[in-house]
Amino acid sequence: MNYRFSIVFLMVFALGFSQNLKVMSFNIRLNVDSDKENSWTNRKQDVADLLTYYHPDYFGVQEALPDQMKDIKNGLKNYDYVGVGRDDGKEKGEFSAIFYDTDRLQVLKSDTFWLSETPEKPSKGWDAALNRICTYAVFRDKKSKKEFMALNLHFDHIGNVARVKSSELILKKIKEINPKNLPVTVSGDFNLTEDSEPIKIMSQNMKDSFYHSETKHYGPKGTFTGFNVNEIPKDRIDYIFVKGFKIKSHRHINDRRENLLYPSDHFPVLVDLMF
Repeated sequence: MNYRFSIVFLMVFALGFSQNLKVMSFNIRLNVDSDKENSWTNRKQDVADLLTYYHPDYFGVQEALPDQMKDIKNGLKNYDYVGVGRDDGKEKGEFSAIFYDTDRLQVLKSDTFWLSETPEKPSKGWDAALNRICTYAVFRDKKSKKEFMALNLHFDHIGNVARVKSSELILKKIKEINPKNLPVTVSGDFNLTEDSEPIKIMSQNMKDSFYHSETKHYGPKGTFTGFNVNEIPKDRIDYIFVKGFKIKSHRHINDRRENLLYPSDHFPVLVDLMF
């Protein structure tokens, strides 16, 4: 028997059933006129160009208002999204939506829940300053037919209790809506650094892709810039947690617009996964 041939065959066979996924988390900064040169009108094409260039298989957005949702969808080819506005469960307020490449992925199930004591309806939880939501989707990869689950969120920026409870709720919900124990990603702006209790809760139950990538993280460590191009951000508050995936690479994208300003006040987080 030709053992060398058998080993090569098995390697090719295994690789044929492994699929890479490019996943992004991107706080696009809401549309406010007070941002002036950094206003959405001035940078929406740059955001669309960035997304087109990196072409994630799916990406979670934060702070996206209804008009921004339309701009993103219209600026991309073959993408759709799941998600609702946080204020009425329809079109009002910020979305924490998940956009996905319709050529690659099929949505099997999706919904949005509120990070509160009453997650099934629009609500503000615990000591939070604002309504906060998490959108999820169960996808089927059209290439491999494999299924996985993605969640995308935006934690409160004020409520300490709310952020701890939100981490606990996320993990509870994953167990409830993922009975098949599918691979999972949780992306979002957590408004917290990694030494905080809510992030520790997440890291104890899922892999922080920043630390578990097979290749060293690329780019600045921090993700929040406040549009300040003169300082390198130190605080990492945007994350992608995973379970059931191999993490091939992790990057914070610090690309600039043609005028040398940033496309948003947060760097997008991009990971390459395999499952």
